Amino acid sequence: MQACLNVGVLASNADQLGEFIRLIQTAGHRACVSLDTSRALPSDLPQADVWLASSHQAPVARALIDKLEAAGAAIIFEEDGDDVRDEELVGLSAPEKRQKRARRLATKLQLLGQGSIRYFDSALARARWVWVLGASTGGPKAVAEFLRELPKDLAGVAFIYVQHIDQSTISSLKQSVEQACSYEVCVVDMPAVLRERTVYITPPSHQVDVLDSGVVAPLQKPWAGEYSPSIDQVIAKVARVYAHNGGAIIFTGMGDDGARSCKLMHFRGGQIWVQNADSCAVDSMPVSVQTYMHPDHEGTPQQLAGQLTRFITQSH
Repeated sequence: MQACLNVGVLASNADQLGEFIRLIQTAGHRACVSLDTSRALPSDLPQADVWLASSHQAPVARALIDKLEAAGAAIIFEEDGDDVRDEELVGLSAPEKRQKRARRLATKLQLLGQGSIRYFDSALARARWVWVLGASTGGPKAVAEFLRELPKDLAGVAFIYVQHIDQSTISSLKQSVEQACSYEVCVVDMPAVLRERTVYITPPSHQVDVLDSGVVAPLQKPWAGEYSPSIDQVIAKVARVYAHNGGAIIFTGMGDDGARSCKLMHFRGGQIWVQNADSCAVDSMPVSVQTYMHPDHEGTPQQLAGQLTRFITQSH
């Protein structure tokens, strides 16, 4: 049975406050603090296990949320009303939308209730950009070549590495990534804040989720479909949360995993790059992306690293 969490609520109006409280209760948790941020706010907030906040806030409330984040508080952001960008809510009735949102919230709170999030595991800043590195056959070599060319001080970007691999070889993959770059490297086996200059390796044993609060977390269920882990599923989750601050690079590999969600990432404003066919051990995955859309860039792993360095540097 999941632990009942004490959830603090920061809503932008009274109607939204009531809606957030209902969502929390439907998810099986308790609203311990509820504040309408359109009114006067206290300078300090009481303790809560996690905070649920409106994604759009007045400057005074935004400063309070920034203070909570700086103190390492766990915060889940909820969209205001019916966000037309949320494809999963389009066409649903009001009760269906509420149930859908409540199930999403329940999943996020369940992840937070499984254990402490790695909020203090690094002095590195939260990632502004999140890029998925997807690969299969020949991937470890190609991704190592890519990471090796990135500068040590490339600020603001985190990588989620999705490699088709057996669980028995996950430790050797982690070791090869550590040898290839000077970044932090971790396997997603517990919730962790997505931080800059960090590579998060997706395990084949279980799914992962990407939360609106900038947390990547394991899900206690196997990957659905043909591929483990699924590049398509991870790209779709990053696209939903990070949109134009997200991206994906599809490296060498057999099959078409990642191609469908690359189209979604592109639709959300994110970048899609591919390794060129001549430098691939097997070019099926990059070529499959090109059947759905025209990638923003293509090149060897080294060329893609140089391009990403310029892209991130110019975007600051």
